[in-house]
Amino acid sequence: MPIYEYKCGACGHEFEYLVLGGKDPESCPKCEDKNVSKQMSRCGFVSKGAGGEISSSSASSSSCTGCTAASCAGCGS
Repeated sequence: MPIYEYKCGACGHEFEYLVLGGKDPESCPKCEDKNVSKQMSRCGFVSKGAGGEISSSSASSSSCTGCTAASCAGCGS
């Protein structure tokens, strides 16, 4: 079950939504306006070495320094 990011066209609120049965959210959870659109989100990963140290991370290209969230919506930035 995928989680997608959406943005409200009325109030600008960005939120995540668990899509069940392929149905997009009917309205914004903040203002209840029906003008919501699916956003492009980045996929994040962390690769660890044998000793548990981080050897590579896709989050290093994030605009947040040291961010390890899978998407910007995940850390609130």
